[in-house]
Amino acid sequence: MLARKLDSHIDEDNVMISKRASGLNSTGQALVEMAIIIPLLMLLVMGIFEFGRAMYIKNTLTQAARAGARTAVVTPNIIDATGATCGSSGNNTKIYQSVCDSLYSGINKSDVSIDVTITDLDGSTTLNSGDTAEVKVNLNDFRSKYRIVPFIPLPDSLTGTTAMRYE
Repeated sequence: MLARKLDSHIDEDNVMISKRASGLNSTGQALVEMAIIIPLLMLLVMGIFEFGRAMYIKNTLTQAARAGARTAVVTPNIIDATGATCGSSGNNTKIYQSVCDSLYSGINKSDVSIDVTITDLDGSTTLNSGDTAEVKVNLNDFRSKYRIVPFIPLPDSLTGTTAMRYE
Protein backbone atom coordinates (compact mmCIF):
# COMPACT_ATOMS: atom_id res chain seq x y z
CA MET A 1 0.00 0.00 0.00
CA LEU A 2 2.87 2.36 0.76
CA ALA A 3 4.42 1.81 -2.70
CA ARG A 4 1.07 2.54 -4.27
CA LYS A 5 0.78 5.86 -2.41
CA LEU A 6 4.21 6.99 -3.68
CA ASP A 7 3.31 6.34 -7.30
CA SER A 8 -0.17 7.85 -7.20
CA HIS A 9 -2.36 10.50 -5.65
CA ILE A 10 -6.09 10.99 -5.05
CA ASP A 11 -7.94 13.84 -6.78
CA GLU A 12 -11.03 15.77 -5.54
CA ASP A 13 -13.42 13.03 -6.58
CA ASN A 14 -11.51 10.40 -4.55
CA VAL A 15 -10.20 8.80 -7.75
CA MET A 16 -6.66 7.49 -7.62
CA ILE A 17 -4.49 8.80 -10.51
CA SER A 18 -0.95 7.65 -11.17
CA LYS A 19 1.81 10.24 -11.62
CA ARG A 20 2.54 9.03 -15.14
CA ALA A 21 -1.05 9.48 -16.24
CA SER A 22 -1.29 12.96 -14.74
CA GLY A 23 1.92 14.23 -16.39
CA LEU A 24 3.75 15.03 -13.16
CA ASN A 25 6.90 13.15 -14.23
CA SER A 26 7.88 14.84 -17.57
CA THR A 27 11.50 15.94 -17.03
CA GLY A 28 12.77 13.53 -19.68
CA GLN A 29 10.43 14.97 -22.28
CA ALA A 30 11.69 18.51 -21.63
CA LEU A 31 15.28 17.33 -22.01
CA VAL A 32 14.55 15.73 -25.38
CA GLU A 33 12.72 18.84 -26.59
CA MET A 34 15.65 21.02 -25.50
CA ALA A 35 18.10 18.74 -27.32
CA ILE A 36 16.09 19.18 -30.52
CA ILE A 37 15.55 22.95 -30.24
CA ILE A 38 19.02 24.13 -29.09
CA PRO A 39 20.89 23.20 -32.33
CA LEU A 40 18.18 24.84 -34.45
CA LEU A 41 18.28 27.97 -32.30
CA MET A 42 22.09 28.11 -32.51
CA LEU A 43 21.93 27.73 -36.30
CA LEU A 44 19.48 30.62 -36.48
CA VAL A 45 21.62 32.86 -34.25
CA MET A 46 24.84 32.05 -36.15
CA GLY A 47 23.02 32.74 -39.42
CA ILE A 48 21.99 36.15 -38.15
CA PHE A 49 25.59 36.89 -37.11
CA GLU A 50 26.95 35.75 -40.47
CA PHE A 51 24.40 37.74 -42.47
CA GLY A 52 25.05 40.84 -40.36
CA ARG A 53 28.80 40.51 -40.86
CA ALA A 54 28.36 40.15 -44.65
CA MET A 55 26.11 43.21 -44.68
CA TYR A 56 28.69 45.18 -42.67
CA ILE A 57 31.47 44.25 -45.10
CA LYS A 58 29.27 45.15 -48.09
CA ASN A 59 28.56 48.55 -46.55
CA THR A 60 32.29 49.05 -45.99
CA LEU A 61 32.94 48.24 -49.67
CA THR A 62 30.22 50.68 -50.74
CA GLN A 63 31.74 53.39 -48.54
CA ALA A 64 35.16 52.73 -50.10
CA ALA A 65 33.61 52.94 -53.59
CA ARG A 66 31.97 56.22 -52.62
CA ALA A 67 35.30 57.64 -51.48
CA GLY A 68 36.88 56.49 -54.74
CA ALA A 69 34.07 57.97 -56.84
CA ARG A 70 34.35 61.28 -55.00
CA THR A 71 38.07 61.34 -55.75
CA ALA A 72 37.40 60.38 -59.38
CA VAL A 73 35.03 63.27 -60.05
CA VAL A 74 37.55 65.88 -58.90
CA THR A 75 40.64 64.31 -60.51
CA PRO A 76 41.53 65.26 -64.09
CA ASN A 77 42.68 62.74 -66.73
CA ILE A 78 41.18 59.58 -65.28
CA ILE A 79 40.69 56.54 -67.52
CA ASP A 80 38.66 53.34 -67.55
CA ALA A 81 40.37 50.55 -65.64
CA THR A 82 39.39 47.08 -64.49
CA GLY A 83 40.98 44.70 -62.03
CA ALA A 84 43.21 47.29 -60.35
CA THR A 85 44.49 46.66 -56.83
CA CYS A 86 45.56 48.89 -53.95
CA GLY A 87 49.14 49.06 -55.20
CA SER A 88 48.26 49.93 -58.81
CA SER A 89 49.64 53.06 -60.40
CA GLY A 90 48.77 55.19 -63.42
CA ASN A 91 46.24 57.93 -64.10
CA ASN A 92 43.88 56.56 -61.43
CA THR A 93 46.41 56.26 -58.58
CA LYS A 94 44.57 58.80 -56.40
CA ILE A 95 41.33 56.86 -56.83
CA TYR A 96 42.97 53.55 -55.84
CA GLN A 97 44.62 55.18 -52.84
CA SER A 98 41.33 56.73 -51.72
CA VAL A 99 39.55 53.37 -51.97
CA CYS A 100 42.29 51.54 -50.09
CA ASP A 101 42.40 54.16 -47.34
CA SER A 102 38.67 53.60 -46.78
CA LEU A 103 38.97 49.82 -46.32
CA TYR A 104 39.10 48.69 -42.72
CA SER A 105 37.50 46.17 -40.37
CA GLY A 106 39.67 43.22 -41.23
CA ILE A 107 39.32 43.42 -45.01
CA ASN A 108 42.58 42.35 -46.57
CA LYS A 109 43.46 44.94 -49.23
CA SER A 110 45.07 42.30 -51.44
CA ASP A 111 41.66 40.57 -51.79
CA VAL A 112 40.06 43.69 -53.27
CA SER A 113 39.89 44.66 -56.94
CA ILE A 114 38.86 48.12 -58.18
CA ASP A 115 37.09 48.94 -61.44
CA VAL A 116 36.74 52.50 -62.73
CA THR A 117 34.28 53.21 -65.56
CA ILE A 118 33.86 56.61 -67.22
CA THR A 119 30.68 57.48 -69.14
CA ASP A 120 31.47 60.31 -71.55
CA LEU A 121 28.16 61.91 -72.55
CA ASP A 122 29.35 64.10 -75.44
CA GLY A 123 31.81 61.60 -76.95
CA SER A 124 34.84 63.88 -76.59
CA THR A 125 38.22 62.60 -75.44
CA THR A 126 38.18 64.80 -72.34
CA LEU A 127 35.87 64.62 -69.37
CA ASN A 128 33.40 67.46 -69.07
CA SER A 129 30.94 68.52 -66.42
CA GLY A 130 28.07 66.04 -66.31
CA ASP A 131 30.08 62.97 -67.35
CA THR A 132 29.82 60.04 -64.95
CA ALA A 133 32.54 58.21 -63.05
CA GLU A 134 31.63 54.83 -61.55
CA VAL A 135 33.84 53.00 -59.07
CA LYS A 136 33.21 49.34 -58.24
CA VAL A 137 35.06 47.64 -55.37
CA ASN A 138 34.98 43.81 -55.39
CA LEU A 139 35.92 41.58 -52.47
CA ASN A 140 36.84 38.24 -54.00
CA ASP A 141 36.75 34.90 -52.14
CA PHE A 142 34.37 36.14 -49.46
CA ARG A 143 32.96 32.67 -48.95
CA SER A 144 36.30 30.94 -48.43
CA LYS A 145 38.26 33.62 -46.50
CA TYR A 146 35.86 35.79 -44.53
CA ARG A 147 33.03 33.55 -43.37
CA ILE A 148 32.80 32.16 -39.87
CA VAL A 149 30.07 29.55 -40.39
CA PRO A 150 30.70 27.66 -43.64
CA PHE A 151 27.23 26.14 -44.16
CA ILE A 152 25.28 29.44 -44.19
CA PRO A 153 24.58 30.21 -47.89
CA LEU A 154 26.20 33.54 -48.82
CA PRO A 155 27.72 34.75 -52.13
CA ASP A 156 31.30 34.04 -53.23
CA SER A 157 32.14 37.73 -53.56
CA LEU A 158 30.75 41.05 -52.35
CA THR A 159 30.65 44.28 -54.34
CA GLY A 160 30.20 47.94 -53.51
CA THR A 161 29.43 50.37 -56.37
CA THR A 162 29.03 54.14 -56.52
CA ALA A 163 28.60 56.50 -59.49
CA MET A 164 28.94 60.30 -59.42
CA ARG A 165 28.93 63.07 -61.97
CA TYR A 166 32.23 64.60 -63.02
CA GLU A 167 32.71 68.18 -61.77
